[in-house]
Amino acid sequence: MVKRPSPLEIYKLLPKKADWGSIGLRTGMEFATSLLERQVKLDDLPGKISPKKKQKIIDLIIPPQLPVEFGVGDKMCTIGGEEAFRRHDLTFFNPTALLIEVGDTDPDLMQKVKYMTDFSIERIGEKLTLQGIVLRCVSDDPNKYVETVKKVADTTDLPLMLCSWNTDALVEAANSIKDKKPMLYAATKKNWKELGKCAVQNNLPVVCYSTDMDEIVSITKTLESMGVKEMVLDFGTALGPGDIRETLNRMQKIRYSSIRDGSDLTKWPVLGVPAAIWALQKPEDDDEKFEIQYREALGAIMQMSYDASALIVHTGAIEEEIWFLLALMTFRQNIFVDPRIYPTVDPGLFKIGDPGPKAPIFMTSNYRMTKIPVEQDLKDAHLDCWLLVVDSDGLGIEAGVAGGQLNSDKVQEAVKEYKAFDAVDHRILVIPGMAARLQGAIEDDADCYVAVGPMDSSGIQKWLEKGWKPDEFMKEYRDR
Repeated sequence: MVKRPSPLEIYKLLPKKADWGSIGLRTGMEFATSLLERQVKLDDLPGKISPKKKQKIIDLIIPPQLPVEFGVGDKMCTIGGEEAFRRHDLTFFNPTALLIEVGDTDPDLMQKVKYMTDFSIERIGEKLTLQGIVLRCVSDDPNKYVETVKKVADTTDLPLMLCSWNTDALVEAANSIKDKKPMLYAATKKNWKELGKCAVQNNLPVVCYSTDMDEIVSITKTLESMGVKEMVLDFGTALGPGDIRETLNRMQKIRYSSIRDGSDLTKWPVLGVPAAIWALQKPEDDDEKFEIQYREALGAIMQMSYDASALIVHTGAIEEEIWFLLALMTFRQNIFVDPRIYPTVDPGLFKIGDPGPKAPIFMTSNYRMTKIPVEQDLKDAHLDCWLLVVDSDGLGIEAGVAGGQLNSDKVQEAVKEYKAFDAVDHRILVIPGMAARLQGAIEDDADCYVAVGPMDSSGIQKWLEKGWKPDEFMKEYRDR
């Protein structure tokens, strides 16, 4: 990882007098720290600063791998801009963008565009969506392509990547929707001049393509000298036996060169194209189609693991292929969790369904990856109950119990603060099986009967059928 500046280096360049409270901060040092963590932008600075000092700050905070933006509005997509080779060195800031490619001759094009635009699923409290659409010029007809591009741009607010080896078609399409800031695919050794001119005139990002590293570096440097400000590198994607290794090696070399060595020659994000597998193999039946889709998914997962800033895939443009996107998005979500912090949720007492006076009260921790799945399991089982979320300093059940962050005192405090038993006519608390060792201590400290539930929340419904005996539990509680 290239050495990061310290907040103090930035703080020294900030104005001595500024209304930090106007942006919700207390001091200039807090602004400097937030700037490094990308929680604020330099344009948010609530005070005057000389152009010279502003440029010095920009030079300090600019990441070794430059960020590239395309699209406009709330769904504008930022790729690259990373500082860490491995997320545990720091964290990753911009998750791999997932882009689905469709052709201008597809009879179901607009239906697919609508589906991709509206696509959204919620997993562990986070909304997962697509980042863009790649519109390919399959027709090789500039007029048809431009007409289709305009129609798609008027229909979706997702960022667009325009993709064609027909330079005339690509330039005309780019000019027609330049206000949408599409990304152009792709500049090569044959068309760099025409595409570079279009990109400069319209301030558009460009993908540079070549399977030769020296050649692609030459293309990027030439375009940069022309005035192109944002570029993405595509070294080609081959997913065949033995080929994927070379594809992944090239990706890592670029990331290693830019982030560890700070090389100015390889400072741009890298694009992977698992969709390329469809150009090599045409399925003859559904079994072969699924086999290609599966190989495409594996290729996408591997490229995401090896630092692709964006991926172009073919599968996933229709509802029947949602399994493909779920696999990629779940994997991406796990990779881009910030390892420096425990993902927490607020503690409290949460109502599930329509609980009555004898409804059970389940306990869990405030680790995000524990609380949300437990809550979802309770809802999926259509249970009427309460969920008591205890502050475990953001640790899961097993780790919290082992480390002492989840203990009887914490449970007793939660029971008291959130008045857990006021909404029911019993004093029974169901704790996870992984917290069984706390049973006696919780009963003493929280003055309740503790029932030990299943090890995993997916077994709660089955446990309730045999294990939930409120009258028997309350008799034992009163007889103590």
